[in-house]
Order: sequence, then C-alpha cells, then structure tokens
Amino acid sequence: MRPFLTFLFSALLCSSVFAQTDKPVFQHFSKGSSFWGIGISPVYSDMLGSYTDISIRKNNTNLGLLAAPVYGKFIQQNLMLGVMGIAGFHTEQRKYMTYPVTNGIPPFFPNVETKDVNNSIDLGLVPMARYYFNLSRRNTFAIFLQAGLPAVYSKYSNTTTYKYVTGGIDRFSYQSSEFTLRGSIGFGLSVQGKMGSFETHVSNMGWFLGFNKLLQKK
Repeated sequence: MRPFLTFLFSALLCSSVFAQTDKPVFQHFSKGSSFWGIGISPVYSDMLGSYTDISIRKNNTNLGLLAAPVYGKFIQQNLMLGVMGIAGFHTEQRKYMTYPVTNGIPPFFPNVETKDVNNSIDLGLVPMARYYFNLSRRNTFAIFLQAGLPAVYSKYSNTTTYKYVTGGIDRFSYQSSEFTLRGSIGFGLSVQGKMGSFETHVSNMGWFLGFNKLLQKK
C-alpha cells in the first residue's frame, strides 16, 4: 500500500509541475480581438520622403522620425480591418566646397563654402486589411498579407546657401508638395506574446517595424 501511495503522490506532483509549465496557446487573431500599436520606418521609400534616421558626421547630418500608429480589430478569425496613421519628418544637412564656374585651369577664384538643407514632411492615413496565417501550434509566429489605400500629403523643401570669402551670401530655396492616393499590397511577420506582438512588414509604402498591444475583449 505504501509504495502505491508514494507512486500516486509522485504522479500528482509531476502533473502539477507540468501543468504549471504548460505553455499557453495565444488567441490574438480570434474574432472580436483588437489591438493598438506603434511602428517606425527605418528606410526611405518612393512614397514617403521621411524615415527614422540618426546619422551625425562631419559636414553631413541626417535626422528623422516616422511614426505610424495603428489600430486593428478582427472581424473574423485571422481577418483584421484597421487603420494606420503616418506622421514623419526628415532633414538632411550637407556642407561642402563648390568650385566656381570659370574659364581656364586652375580656377582663378577661391572655392565657395556651400550648405544644402533638404527637409521632408509626410502626413497620411491608411485604411487597411490583413489576413494572418499561423505558423506554430501555440500561435507564436504568423505571417500576414496586407492591403491598404494610403492617402498621404508630402512636402519637400531645399535651401542652398553660398558663402563667399568676401563675406557675401547667396541663398536659393525651392519647395514642392503633393497629395498621393495609391493602392498598397505587402506582407509581414508577427511574433505573439502575452503582452502583444512584434511585427515587421514591407510594401510599396516602405519597411515598417512595430509593437502591438492586445486589448481586452469587451
């Protein structure tokens, strides 16, 4: 009898330990789930002139931030409808010496100290849809297809300043703006956890990295 009780106690203890260490199966993509998140874009795209960038070097400085808040709600299993915002600014400043246009070799005038400043601003709204495909039994990894309709206002400006050894300064400025409404198709990877998910996705809008916080069902 005693060996049986010892065996029974050991079995119950093992089952308790395994129950405590049993890993959860995430249900992020079930109908009714929703999330909010924030992303950044670290590279330039043909649609957005701004991107997240910190590069400070002698005579060449680049600073920028593109933030992309997002909200999504699953209307069916694995099918999400949502909206993403776009708010970005980027500036590039370069200093260099310009050789004046002259006749003859070598130049007969001293070089001119030149400074270029390029600024880009992007503001936009992107209605979008995603469909997720789970890659693991615990739903910790998933790939998704994404389609959207970005509406983006972009503004670009350039200022070039020439500073001469005589003390004179010439400054030339140029700016342009445009509104773009363009379809977007892309794909991405999502990694789920208890607090939410990390994701990366790419499309003709560019490459984005983000974190999403899962909201409780009402």
